[in-house]
Amino acid sequence: MIGEPSIVSGASPAPDRLAGRAFFASWSGGKDGYLALQRAVAQGGRLAALLTMTEADGRRTKSHALPVSLVRRQAAALGVPLVLRGASWDDYEAAFLDGLAELRDRLGLRLGVFGDIDLQPHRDWVERVCGAARLEATLPLWLEPRRRLLAELFTAGVSATVVVVNGERLDGRFLGRRLDPALVDELEAAGVDACGEEGEFHTVVTAAPLFSSPVALRWRGTIDIDQYHFLDILDEPPTPTAAAPDGRRRP
Repeated sequence: MIGEPSIVSGASPAPDRLAGRAFFASWSGGKDGYLALQRAVAQGGRLAALLTMTEADGRRTKSHALPVSLVRRQAAALGVPLVLRGASWDDYEAAFLDGLAELRDRLGLRLGVFGDIDLQPHRDWVERVCGAARLEATLPLWLEPRRRLLAELFTAGVSATVVVVNGERLDGRFLGRRLDPALVDELEAAGVDACGEEGEFHTVVTAAPLFSSPVALRWRGTIDIDQYHFLDILDEPPTPTAAAPDGRRRP
């Protein structure tokens, strides 16, 4: 039914089945992943870890090109360990499965939360890999109207900044702008999905109700790679309370 979250083993649990369950969130650092985990928490779930994919060298995240130090600070603000896996696109699935195995075997988790909205091939992949790892997957945003999701973000006071744009769909003037109702109007006027579901743009969340404190975001210009324009985000050192990759707090 439209508007209801979808659990697969590899499928989605009904909201009441999330109550009291620990879960990991597939984490790019952006608005959709945050809203998905916030909804899962509101339904009674307990966030226990984040899983983030990086480039093969482990320095920046896939797609969003965030410094790993930034997602570590996000994990620290959420109070959970961060599991990282580096990969090229050729071995992405194998690395993702390895990360799922760690979440299952080391952290004892059986449920993952994903922020996809309506791209069926993405959902099919999520359900397939989670099924292969003997995990369940839930998609709390599935088939929700874009404006409803964005209104929920704005009402909650989530602060998200545009960090990537696809130059074939948007120009670089959108980079570095905070996502707000006026920007959403501009995005729709430019003919793109208001949530960027097809990769027209990506965001990073720097403040949110579930964050214990804001996450600083600074950049020194932009970088162009193929048709994509990225903020050149500074690689800040982790804070003393940041979560280490093995899940232990740094001294």
